[in-house]
Amino acid sequence: MSDNEEEEYFYRSSIIIPGPYIPKTLGEIYDKLGGMVLHVPRKFKKKTGYFPETFLEADFYELNNGLELVREKLGEDDYAKAIDMSARAKALFEADPDMTTGQAEDGIVLLDEISDLIRNARRRRVRARLKDELGEISGD
Repeated sequence: MSDNEEEEYFYRSSIIIPGPYIPKTLGEIYDKLGGMVLHVPRKFKKKTGYFPETFLEADFYELNNGLELVREKLGEDDYAKAIDMSARAKALFEADPDMTTGQAEDGIVLLDEISDLIRNARRRRVRARLKDELGEISGD
């Protein structure tokens, strides 16, 4: 048994992830973006085969699918901007996996700009007194 196989055998998680977590509200997407920014450095180095949902490809899959779910709440213009910024941020993170060239920091800025779009959409919804799926005025 190689060292890598042995490591995978002994550190295998018993937690089964049924599928990717897709944020369904503006608030959940906002939280997702915050988590992505906080954990950027560790997303590039896959040391084991476990918890693949914590890596870059899965995070952007979840983000983009979440944005699709709230597309109407964001508005077409902001949705298009968010998807474009998401694609650019992912490319920047992939180009700078060790965070040495500054491109990853530019990707973080883009994620922050997506957060601004989400925050502004939530403010618009509260000002317009639009109710969420639970019948509350929450911005979601």
